[in-house]
Amino acid sequence: MYSEGQAKLYYMYMMVDGEVSSPEEKNFHEICQKLNISKSNQENIIAKCKSINSDRNMDCVQLVKRNLEDDYMLSFEDVYIGLYKSDSDSEKAAVLWNLINLGYADRCFSTKEREVVDLLREYWEIKDSLYKEMIDVAETILALEKHKSWLNTNITDFYTRQNKLDDV
Repeated sequence: MYSEGQAKLYYMYMMVDGEVSSPEEKNFHEICQKLNISKSNQENIIAKCKSINSDRNMDCVQLVKRNLEDDYMLSFEDVYIGLYKSDSDSEKAAVLWNLINLGYADRCFSTKEREVVDLLREYWEIKDSLYKEMIDVAETILALEKHKSWLNTNITDFYTRQNKLDDV
C-alpha cells in the first residue's frame, strides 16, 4: 500500500464516526511524518478526503468496499487507496494497528471504525489471534490513559500523584 493511499485511508477512517477529534488529528500527523508525507501533501490529502466524503457522499466503509472491487479502482483514481493482498504481513499489520489506534484515539472504537478494520482484516486474511491481541493492547493503553487522567484529577498532593503516575 503506498503511503498517500494509507494517509487517505486513515483520514477517511477518522471521519467515519462523524468528526475528527484533536487526538485523532494529532495521531494522523504523526503517522504521516513516519510515512514521509510532507505537511502540504497532508493538507491536500485532508482536502481530498473531505471532498470524497461530501461530494461523493462516500464514507470510509464505502471507500474500502469500493477499493476491494478491482474494476472500480481503475475508474476512480481520486478514491484509490491501493489495497493489495500482496502487501507484506508486517505492512498489513501496521495499517491495522494504525487504524485501531486511531479508532481508540477519541476513547471510543465505534461500530463503523470496527467495520472498516474487519473488512480489511478479512480481505487480508489476518489471523483472529493477532487482531484480538491488537485490540487487547489498545484497550489496555486506553485503560491506563483513563487511570492517569483520573489520578491527575482526583489526587491533589503533587508527590503522591507523581508516585502513582510513575507506577502507571
